Amino acid sequence: MNLPSGTPVKTGVDVASVDFPALLRELLRKGFSGYLCIAVQGKGGVEEGTLLFDGKKIAGGFYEYFRYNKVLVGKEAWVRCLNASGALHGVIDMYQLSGEQIELILAFNEQAIWVPSEKEVRELKTIPFSGAFEEQAGGAPAGGKEALLKKYKLAQVKEKPAAPGGEEEAGGVDDALQALLEKK
Repeated sequence: MNLPSGTPVKTGVDVASVDFPALLRELLRKGFSGYLCIAVQGKGGVEEGTLLFDGKKIAGGFYEYFRYNKVLVGKEAWVRCLNASGALHGVIDMYQLSGEQIELILAFNEQAIWVPSEKEVRELKTIPFSGAFEEQAGGAPAGGKEALLKKYKLAQVKEKPAAPGGEEEAGGVDDALQALLEKK
């Protein structure tokens, strides 16, 4: 996600040393306007979440899985940022922006708008990091090829032997899987 640089407030903070819910509540209490980035090491590589703050509220967010070139927004990003806060390895950076800059970001990224309720923010707790979100983002459920075929009721599809010359014929299990993954 491309965001304005902003004024660095704090950078390179070890995620494992921060009480993330308390940090969010403190930023809200102070009327912070800007964004918080949380980058962590997932199973498949770096993941990065961004929460946008518009004064006294969290206004939206983005979450990117670089390995899968996939960006999730809004509530899905919020949940993943909370998950990332429980990671053992990662950093948090905070940048201050003007209220107008935040408004522009949200105007051009309406799908990223999601405001957690006061109760949700008040009751936040850090939980251990889970790789399950990454598995969802990658498109393949835990269990690999067989589980994906079973999920889409394609378990009866059989591998076709390679055609002469080493080329695979169309219509095999890998073709069925590729077609499913391209639909996502």
